[in-house]
Formats: sequence, structure tokens, C-alpha cells
Amino acid sequence: MPEKAKRVHGSPEGSNIRPLKLRDEAFIALERMIVNGTLAPGQWVSETDLIELSGHTRASVRAAIQKLADQQLVSISPRRGAQVCPIDFTTQFRALELRRVVERLIARSAAKRANAEQKEAFRAFAKGFQAAAKTADQDAMTELDSGNFALMLEAADNPFAARAMTSVKGLSRRFWILHRYRHGNPAQMAMGHADVASALAAGDAEAADRAVSRLVDYIETFTLEVVGYSSTDSPSG
Repeated sequence: MPEKAKRVHGSPEGSNIRPLKLRDEAFIALERMIVNGTLAPGQWVSETDLIELSGHTRASVRAAIQKLADQQLVSISPRRGAQVCPIDFTTQFRALELRRVVERLIARSAAKRANAEQKEAFRAFAKGFQAAAKTADQDAMTELDSGNFALMLEAADNPFAARAMTSVKGLSRRFWILHRYRHGNPAQMAMGHADVASALAAGDAEAADRAVSRLVDYIETFTLEVVGYSSTDSPSG
């Protein structure tokens, strides 16, 4: 890891995490538009539309569109363009099933394998999430979540688990952002992420596992409320 590497998008000040490639910047720009609802669920967009919206090159946007399709955020249709995938409740529950297993594995691995520099970055992320819990600043939370997630994957050093988690992370983040005002508790969400980051900073695999489990428990409760189930009901299908 280069000593003078630029700060990655979403990482805390002072951390030396590898800079993003241009195609990753295009992906992040378009993913954010989908996640925050600028590109609405069900909306059709052309490659040209996305080039104009993101300000990136055709090659970068084309690579980003494919990555968004791999993560089920857009569906590509020949000659029509791409459609932002509609919200699907069953997909959200299936994503949570995967997160409950794979995210715990990633957290445990990251806690065991993180180097001193990465642990310091996790410590900064934890402080950032704690601050966001007090302000309920969703933009700050999104930035922190993106950076912390990228660092977790880097520290865990398991490309197979990373591929699985990446396939559902954008869907989960979009679901939260689009429903948080009516059903969410931003402080609880932020503190859940802070607990995970703190455990990773301490190199405590057991604590990281428990923190992820609590976080997914909360997201599941939140999802049930969105779809209209009480805390005693169970999702069907």
C-alpha cells in the first residue's frame, strides 16, 4: 500500500487507503444516484443519460452499468437501455439472509487480519458513525458506510466473500435510504455501524461477529416495519 496514497471516497481524514480507479468513481457516482433515489426505482435511462448525469466517459460508464447490473441495481435491455430495478421486498429479505452469514464472516476475518493502519482507520470510522448518530446526517452516514465497507473487504482479504457481499450491499443501502424517514432510527443504525467498526479497530473477532448480528437484527426489524409486519410476525415467502 503506497504511503502517500490519496484518500479513498468515503474514508476518514488521515487514512491512507488506495485511490479509486476512474471506472470505480463512475460506478460510485451512479450507485449513489440509484441509492438516494435521484434515479428512481423503475426509471429507464440510456447510456448517454448516465454519461451526462455522472460526467464520466462512455467507457467508464459502460463498465459501471455492467457492475450495477451484477449487483441487481439496474436491468439492461438491448436497444432500450437500462432500467433501475424496482424495490422488491423478497429480494431485501434474501439479501439479509446472505448478510447474516457472509457479513459476519467478513467482519471476523477483518478483525483477525487488519493491520495497524487499517485498525486506525476503523477507529476513525467508529468516531464518525458516533458523530453521525447525534446529527442524523444521512449524507455523512452514506460516506462513512461506503468507506468502512470497502475497508472491511480489504482487511478481510477474501474475494469470494467480498463478491457475495458486494452483490447485495447497494440494494440494502437503497432500501434504507428510501424508507428511513418513515420507519428508520438513524441513530440506532449509525451506532450499529460504530459498534462494528470499534470491534474491528480492537481486532476482536467475537465482538465484531456479535456487532454485525445486532446490526442485521435491526435492519430486519426495520424491513419488517416497512412491509407492514409487527415485531411478532414473520415475513412470508
